[in-house]
Amino acid sequence: MRQVKVVTTWMFLCMMLSVLYYGTVEAMEETTYGYSEVSLSDVRQQFLEKYRQKQELMKYRDIGQADWPLVDSVQMIYEKHYQDDPDSLSVPYCTYNAKGNFYAEVVDKSHARIVLVYNGVSENGKCYLFVAEEEHFDTEGSMLDNTSLLEFYAVNVEEGKVYEAHKTTWGGAESQEYREATRE
Repeated sequence: MRQVKVVTTWMFLCMMLSVLYYGTVEAMEETTYGYSEVSLSDVRQQFLEKYRQKQELMKYRDIGQADWPLVDSVQMIYEKHYQDDPDSLSVPYCTYNAKGNFYAEVVDKSHARIVLVYNGVSENGKCYLFVAEEEHFDTEGSMLDNTSLLEFYAVNVEEGKVYEAHKTTWGGAESQEYREATRE
């Protein structure tokens, strides 16, 4: 019987000390980190909301850290040229093809889709190059072999500029602005 009282008393004291300790730590956090005006739960809620917004914006599958400048480039092209298209995706869908090449889907129509395919870095090393291609599908959803070239883009992420080549073939002359930006 005496052992039960000792154990019960010991447990009670431990519980009281932990409550006292928790209250002290919480008070220290409030004064140290300035949570007195905004409760800790509000801070967590704000973080969770920002995370959900970012998660909604970032519909990318396994994008490597080295390719984030490409994602930024795609976002800039999308905002300038595709976001107002009624068939455009809510955000670009960035991924890799079977060969490991980066591309982003930006518009999805009933029998076609527009993708931005990464085409390397400009000769001067300042711009990321992309080709806008329209891939066509038959009524059963199989891809046809008549992909159309729509535009060539150069993106200077540091300056926040998108340059259009104004051409729809691999050969041919680019716009003066495109040539000056890429030195090609």
